[in-house]
Amino acid sequence: EIEIDKESVFKEGVMTFPKNEPLSKFVNMVDFKDMPFKTAESGDSCILGVDVGSTTTKAVVMRARDNAILASSYLRTMGDPIKATRQCLDEIRNSLDVPVEIIGLGVTGSGRKIVGLYCETSAVYNEIMAHARAASFFDREVDTIFEIGGQDAKYTFLSNGVALDYAMNEACSAGTGSFLEESAKESLNIDYREIGEYALKGQSPPNFSDQCAAFISSDIKTAINEGISREDICAGLVYSICLNYTNRVKAMRPVGKKVFMQGGVCLNHAVPVAMAAVTGKEIIVPPHPGLMGAFGVSLMVKEKLQAGQLEEERFELGALISKEVRYLNTFICNGGAEKCDRKCPIRIIEVGGKKFPFGGACNKYENVRLNLPINRNEYIYTTDREKIVFELPEEKGLETIGISKSLSMNTLFPLFSNFFSSLGFRIVVPEKSDPRGWDRKKSEFCFPVELSHGYIYDLLEKNPDYFFIPAVKGLEVENSVENSVFCPFVQSEPDWLMGSFEELKSKRILTDFFDFSRGFEKEKEKFVSLAKSLGRNRKEALTAFSNGVRSYEDSVRRIKEIGDRFLENLEKSDFGVVIFGRA
Repeated sequence: EIEIDKESVFKEGVMTFPKNEPLSKFVNMVDFKDMPFKTAESGDSCILGVDVGSTTTKAVVMRARDNAILASSYLRTMGDPIKATRQCLDEIRNSLDVPVEIIGLGVTGSGRKIVGLYCETSAVYNEIMAHARAASFFDREVDTIFEIGGQDAKYTFLSNGVALDYAMNEACSAGTGSFLEESAKESLNIDYREIGEYALKGQSPPNFSDQCAAFISSDIKTAINEGISREDICAGLVYSICLNYTNRVKAMRPVGKKVFMQGGVCLNHAVPVAMAAVTGKEIIVPPHPGLMGAFGVSLMVKEKLQAGQLEEERFELGALISKEVRYLNTFICNGGAEKCDRKCPIRIIEVGGKKFPFGGACNKYENVRLNLPINRNEYIYTTDREKIVFELPEEKGLETIGISKSLSMNTLFPLFSNFFSSLGFRIVVPEKSDPRGWDRKKSEFCFPVELSHGYIYDLLEKNPDYFFIPAVKGLEVENSVENSVFCPFVQSEPDWLMGSFEELKSKRILTDFFDFSRGFEKEKEKFVSLAKSLGRNRKEALTAFSNGVRSYEDSVRRIKEIGDRFLENLEKSDFGVVIFGRA
C-alpha cells in the first residue's frame, strides 16, 4: 500500500469570481406586506380570479364587499392551462367550508384566452393591467413594478395606477424562476423552496454571469470545483437573475420612488432582497406575491361590475370543474371580408357540448364567440391607404415592368408606376411576399427587408419583361431639413437583392440612385435617362415624369383625406390608434 499525504493533494481553493455583498446586509431594505385570508360566510358574493401563467396557474376567491381573499390555489400549469385551472378550482372548492356565490369570473395571464373560452367569461384581461391594479390596491403611490415569473419577467411604470411604460424579457430565461429552480436542482440538488434559506446564509456570493443560462450553468460547475459553499452559490444565482432583470428587462428605464416586486419568485425571500441590493432601492413585496395577477383581475372584474361594463353572472365551481373539453379539427382562415392573407390556423374546441373557433392573430373568432358584429374594415384605415398607394394605372402596351411593393414603394409606388405607364408599359406587382424568398437572404435583416426578398421571388415567378429596382436615398419631409434620409438597407436594396438572386443577373434590370430629399424636380434627368433606355424620347420622358409626380401628389392628398376622416370619427369614438413611422 502507498500512503498518500492528503494535505499535499487537497488544498484550499481560491475563488476566481468577483464577490457580491452578503444578502443579509440588505434584508432591512425589503418590506414584506401581510394580508391574512378571511373566513368565508355562507352566501358571500364573491369574484373568482384566475391567472394562467406559462409555469404556474393561480386562482383566488375574493369577497366582493371587502376585497378579502377567502381561498386560493397555486399549481403547476404543466403545459395544459385548462387542466391546471380545473385543478385550481377543485382545490379552492375543497378549501371553502361554506358555499359562496360567484357573481363574476376574470382571467389573466398568458393562457387567458383559452381559459376564458373554457370558463365562458368575457372578463379576459392582460396581466399588465391585472398586476398594476393589484399593486395600486395596496399602495396608490406605487410607480414601479418588478415582476419575475416562472418563464417571463416584466417591468411596468405607473402613474396614478395606470401603466405608462412596459417591458418584458424576450427569449432569454436566465432572469426567471424556472432558471433559478432548474439550476439549483440540477447542480446542487436543492429544492426550489429551500433556495432562499440557503442564499440568505451566504457570506461571499460569487458574481456569476447574467448573460445566459448556459454560461451560468458553467459558472456553477466552476464554483463547485473551487469549493464555494452551496449557500454562496445559491446567493450568486439569486443575484444573477436580478442582474439579468435590471440589465435586460428594466435596462435604461427609470425606477420610481415606490417599487413593488411581485410574482411567484418572491416567495423566495432572497430574490427581492437581492433586487434591493442590485438597485439600491427599498422594495415592497405585497401579500401573497404569486397571487397578485389573480387578485388584480378579481379587482378589475368588481370595478367593471360596479360601472355596468360587465353583467353579473353565476358561476358554479362544480360545473366548471366537471365541464368536458375536446380539441377537434383545425381549419385555415380564408380571410373573409377582411381579405386578410395571413392564413391563420383556427382550432375548433368543444366546451361543455358547445363548439367554438379558437386562435388567429386577430380578434375575428373571439368576436364570433362573444357575438360582437364588428366590421374590421370600418376601423382599419391602413387598408384604405394601401389601396391608394398600390392602385394600378390603366393598362397600356404589351411590354411589362415589374415593381416591388417593398420599403420606399409603400410611398413612392404612384410616382414610378404612373411614370412607366405613361411611357406605354403595363405594371406588374407581386401578389405576396413569398417565404421561399426570405430563405434566400445572405444575412440577418429586419422583417421589411425579408419582405423585399419575398416580393422579388414572387415577381420572378411572374417574369415581367423588365424589373425596376431603384435605390432611394431619401424623401423630402415637410418642415424638416435633417430627417429626410432613408435607412441604409433601403438605399442599398438593388445590391443585396442582386446578391441574393443570381437569376436577376440574366434579367433586364432598370435602376438608378434617387435622392428625393430636396424634392422630385432635382432628379428629373434620371427619369429622362430611364425613359431613353426604354426607347422613349425626352419629350415623352418629361410628360411621363409630370404624370408620375402628379399621381404621387394626388395619393398624398387622398391619404390626408383618410386622416381627416379618421379624426372626424375619433370624435365619436372612445379611442383611436395612430401608427407613426416611415412606410
